[in-house]
Amino acid sequence: MPMNTGQFNNLYTRKIDEAFFEAWVEEPEQWSRIANDKKGDSNNHTTQIIAGMSAWQSKKELENAKEQRFKQGPLIVTEYEPFGVEVVMSREQIDDAKYGEVEDMARDAGHAGREAVERNFANFLNELYDRPFYDGKPIFSEDHPNYGDAGGTQDNKITEALADGSLKNAIILFGQQRDEGGKLIGSNPTKLVVPASLQFTAATILQSALVAGTVNNDKNVIPDMELVVNKFWDTQKRWMIMGSRHKINHIWRVQPEFKKKPFMEDNGAQKWLGYFREANEATNWRHVVGSDPA
Repeated sequence: MPMNTGQFNNLYTRKIDEAFFEAWVEEPEQWSRIANDKKGDSNNHTTQIIAGMSAWQSKKELENAKEQRFKQGPLIVTEYEPFGVEVVMSREQIDDAKYGEVEDMARDAGHAGREAVERNFANFLNELYDRPFYDGKPIFSEDHPNYGDAGGTQDNKITEALADGSLKNAIILFGQQRDEGGKLIGSNPTKLVVPASLQFTAATILQSALVAGTVNNDKNVIPDMELVVNKFWDTQKRWMIMGSRHKINHIWRVQPEFKKKPFMEDNGAQKWLGYFREANEATNWRHVVGSDPA
């Protein structure tokens, strides 16, 4: 059966779209090994911090129980940021290489979109140490205020270089975390997250009972933790541990798109529009401990 021009153009456009998204996922995503992957359904994402009860207290027979109450803490509103690109391919490029250079250009556009997402999240990792969040402190801080009636502060930050001893100190600090009402959260760290510069140090600590080139024959007593290396994270010394109930999130308001404009330009060029809308957020400092060595 002969193929008309419209059918060919549809196949051609589909091939370009496929090349874009194939390139997007050529390498496993790095941000998704750290953040919770969420979907947004409105113009912002809102989280209300609640301070709950402290532990129940004993009472005498017929005595009224001590009254406790829930308190509202900060309201966290996360706004989404849009990203986009217009990809122009000339008529000559399209005529001369329908399944060669043009497909490569679509792949490159996919790589570029993926690069933006990874860099945004890696920058966000540094913000966890550097800028104030919902409680007026960085996510990694030595004095997070409690919003429950008991008040006081808590700590989820150390300043030690990554080593066997400092990782153990971070795990101990992790295990001391309490909720806003003062209850022990009972969470265990499951991941060690490091930049590329610390990947071999981390692997030696987690994966080797015997340290190469030394007389160290000690048994490895570090709890079983997944090693996550983020090569986009621009740091030489920072590292963190995370539990499964952490609240570091990546939110897609609009997932990546790559759409061809329906009409050819006057000069014969074709245009594709790439777009996504996302946000990174942290709505609780608990279930993570970070180190920022001097």
